[in-house]
Amino acid sequence: MSPPDLVREIYNPVFDDTVTFKKFSAKTEGAYTLLEIDLGPGGGNIPQFHQRFKETFIPIKNTLGVEYEGEEYFLEPGEEITAHERETLRFSNPTDERIIFQVRIEPVSAGFEKALYLICGLVQDGKMHEDGRFKDFNHTALFVKLSDTQAPGMTNLIKPFLKRSARKIEESGEADSLLQKYYFNNTRPNDMKVE
Repeated sequence: MSPPDLVREIYNPVFDDTVTFKKFSAKTEGAYTLLEIDLGPGGGNIPQFHQRFKETFIPIKNTLGVEYEGEEYFLEPGEEITAHERETLRFSNPTDERIIFQVRIEPVSAGFEKALYLICGLVQDGKMHEDGRFKDFNHTALFVKLSDTQAPGMTNLIKPFLKRSARKIEESGEADSLLQKYYFNNTRPNDMKVE
């Protein structure tokens, strides 16, 4: 369960995006998480998929670029697209203006919520390269495990290393320390609480 006064807005300067948690999983009784993303021109992620949840992408302001199962789409406000479990999707900002879109994650993934805080915290502390790769492979492994994120074509050769590294960072206590710092301690002062 997320802390009741958890900061709702996190910024990632490497990807030039701001993620606002419109609905945490705890507020929807585990049904879904709702994010709103403000993404800079040319920004986006790499093609990826999840095995335990689906994602619905809904543009709010300007055009959202989506590569879904190898096909390219340009969605306008009022349209949406859903990547179900194990379906590959990549989002991008194909415009020269900032775009805003929402992502609805169903069923809920508390690990995914934590992973977003983790990645933004590590970026703020200089632990990510400018191209979006973590400087420490153990951080990559922890992010992959928490977020249930996989890249298409990820060979079976690397998966055992990711699992081993995730187990190593968890057993050492570093995973707990990172989550404490970037997630559980990422709260607002009492006078800034938002319901």
